[in-house]
Amino acid sequence: MTGWLIYGQNDAKKNKGYIDFYMAEGKSLGINIELLFRENIEVGIRDNSWFIRYNGKDCIKPDFAIVRTIYPLLSKQLEYLSIPVFNSSEIARICNDKAKTYQCVAELSIPIINTTFVENNAIRKRLENIIEPTVIKTVSGHGGSQVYLSLPKCSPAIPDPYKKIRHSETAREEIIAGIRYEDCVMQPFIPGKQQDLRVYVIGKEIITAILRTSNEGFRANFSLGGNVREYELSRNEIITIRKIIDHFEFGMVGIDFLIGDEGELIFNEIEDVVGARMLYQCTDINLVKRYLMFVMDCL
Repeated sequence: MTGWLIYGQNDAKKNKGYIDFYMAEGKSLGINIELLFRENIEVGIRDNSWFIRYNGKDCIKPDFAIVRTIYPLLSKQLEYLSIPVFNSSEIARICNDKAKTYQCVAELSIPIINTTFVENNAIRKRLENIIEPTVIKTVSGHGGSQVYLSLPKCSPAIPDPYKKIRHSETAREEIIAGIRYEDCVMQPFIPGKQQDLRVYVIGKEIITAILRTSNEGFRANFSLGGNVREYELSRNEIITIRKIIDHFEFGMVGIDFLIGDEGELIFNEIEDVVGARMLYQCTDINLVKRYLMFVMDCL
């Protein structure tokens, strides 16, 4: 059995150890894992049918592909070629766009922070008119990138609990420059406990949950220096998470929640190309092996 593991070249350099892990675990399960760089993949239509080429040559189709880069069009092309893709192109299409994700999850009757969808050409005007501390996120950012905090213009005296996040405010021009041509979502800042929860999911199974706490600022991402520990989910939290799992057909994802003042879970986002560094730091779970075994079961 052969499986493609598809990465962008820069991401592959940063994740070499993780890629080696995939190859080693694949070998132990009788799977030949081949690493492909998205930059070297050519897809399109030829003679009225879909094609894929790698390094300028036609290639033998694998038994499956694990796509570890954000490229929903490529995922869909592989599916048209009858290659099973993990995560599917539909998960990639929805979960790599925060606005689309909120639209889908809103029908599940779980707590979601109030969110406004903002087209790129309206961002400057919206920033000028905010009346409360506001978090601005590009729809496609992940890993804590392109997330900004803006405070109202007329706020000489910032009351608690906002004083502690004053130093996290981003200047409006810096926000606009960072956003570039992206659409955004805007949300009121929730002071809470400066914590969030990532729930690792494979298929319909909750693997584990990791609690992340911010050292400073308002983002708790592990890659940005947050503290992490394994977290035991309550029965009610599992019920909330199950509503999301039952609504989607996941391969492997991370479902992220903010932690409110009362410890309640507030839905934040779903990570399609989910990172696993903090899971491996906090647990001895072999996530890659479990994922590959899930893929084999699906096939």
